[in-house]
Amino acid sequence: MARKSIQAPLWDGTVPAAAAAVVKRVEGFFATPYDDNGAQPGGTWTIGYGSIVDGAGHPVTAGTAPVTEAEAEALLRRDMEGAARAVHLRVKVPLTDCEAAALISWTYNLGSGSLAKSTMLIRLNAGLKGAVPGEMRKWVNHEGRPLVGLLRRRWAEGAIFTGMDPTNACVRAWRDIDSLDDWPAF
Repeated sequence: MARKSIQAPLWDGTVPAAAAAVVKRVEGFFATPYDDNGAQPGGTWTIGYGSIVDGAGHPVTAGTAPVTEAEAEALLRRDMEGAARAVHLRVKVPLTDCEAAALISWTYNLGSGSLAKSTMLIRLNAGLKGAVPGEMRKWVNHEGRPLVGLLRRRWAEGAIFTGMDPTNACVRAWRDIDSLDDWPAF
């Protein structure tokens, strides 16, 4: 008997639940503003689940008022919708929900400008979806220095792009990646 292949749902342009799940898990919730670089040079003030702009449209600073978790979720939705628009605008090939979720998480973290100039986007639009996780892996530097935390995030996003459940991808990334040399098979 022939085996049926299961077709993943195609992305409809909205923010897949998996994208928000991975960002919430990776970023964590912070009610008060924090410097995402631990007060080292090059840091960015963030609040909630990594938002850099408050509800009034102002950049987050040390003096930004605390937010509730519900307010943080609203900021996250706003910011992820922006990332989803960037992905929808720039990606010219059909995406599944899991592929879109991974790209939205990546874009949420790195910005639409990084997506626009990435080799990942060029290869993706050329139909080379298999190259995307490896291209994601290249984006692990902060201030010119590779960070294990960013490698874990890129691995999780790559795993989600290939269809892995977002919770499992995040758990495996933080459990199995201890050094910059680690990149477990998906």
